[in-house]
Amino acid sequence: MFDTYAQIFANRAAEYHRAMRLSPNARDAEFHAVLEPIRDAPAGLVCDMPSGGGYLAEHLWDGMDYLAVDPATAFFVEWPRPLQRLSAEIIKVPLADRSVDYIVSLAGLHHEPSLPKVFSEMRRLLRADGRLVLADVGVDTPPARFLNGFVAANCPLGHDGRFLDERSAGMLEDAGFSVVDDRRMDVPWRFDSLDEAGDFCRNLFGMAELGVEETADAMAREIGFEVRDGRPHLRWTLRRIVAEAI
Repeated sequence: MFDTYAQIFANRAAEYHRAMRLSPNARDAEFHAVLEPIRDAPAGLVCDMPSGGGYLAEHLWDGMDYLAVDPATAFFVEWPRPLQRLSAEIIKVPLADRSVDYIVSLAGLHHEPSLPKVFSEMRRLLRADGRLVLADVGVDTPPARFLNGFVAANCPLGHDGRFLDERSAGMLEDAGFSVVDDRRMDVPWRFDSLDEAGDFCRNLFGMAELGVEETADAMAREIGFEVRDGRPHLRWTLRRIVAEAI
């Protein structure tokens, strides 16, 4: 049975929080990548769905308001600072039509069983000419194989990700969007040591029973590290799709 985002993170949000708390800057490249397409946009409301622990808010700039939408209430236990938040399924958000200016979604949609329903709800929420930015793992990439292979085998909840592919842009267009960019992005995860990398990954993906070294070895074997200035950078990649409401 395919477990939804809400079911998964009802069980392991605390471990995910632990990873992000201990290595808060490891995924900075991901946050920058998902926000870059609205960097020079007019001020407005950014809706982050699903938001996880609201980590993206730390990367916003003056003039942008932030709203976190997430179905896993366990993610609302810890927040980096006071945030607007809604506990709701992302296919049924209790907001008015065309009430947000921007929607961003980072690395959570591969746990959703029906992307067309998600995209339809995003289109309902987004004002005319508003912008949507999705960034998630792409099918047939090393991160996808790592998640549905090593993580699936070692996380008690498994991992059955349904990743972005060549059909994803068409689903957005069917929902009422115009796709303006669709590309693979290098978003390396940055660490001070391999031990930090292994500890981060085993907590982020619910594999706390694994050893730190064993996890780091799997990351190196299946994805690979690049050493920059003496620090290991995991060669993580995402597919980023930018679309506008029409």
